[in-house]
Amino acid sequence: MSREERRAYQRMSKKQDPYAAPVNPAVRARQEKLRARRAQAARNAPPPVVGGITRRFLGWVLGGGGVAGLVAFSLAWPSGMPFAAYVGLGAAAVWIGLGFGVRALLARGGPPPPRR
Repeated sequence: MSREERRAYQRMSKKQDPYAAPVNPAVRARQEKLRARRAQAARNAPPPVVGGITRRFLGWVLGGGGVAGLVAFSLAWPSGMPFAAYVGLGAAAVWIGLGFGVRALLARGGPPPPRR
């Protein structure tokens, strides 16, 4: 849009309320449909879980524990087999413990972080 066109548009819409409801019945019907759809989605949404254990949380904690255990196991491998296995299990246990500890702290703190 050129500068002239923008100024002409501003002159035309100078006294109009930008927050006024649309007059077009089709636009109004579409907005009502959208409001109804959002209300239905809000009613059907599962209740928010504060500090609860969900599948997603378990996947992240257990998967991260497995990866941390394997990395620690492979780093401790040159020192011998039983020690490397203990280091891997210990690293996995620490990761899982930290995950559950952070979840417990978040449950005590306040509202959960927004979901993406």
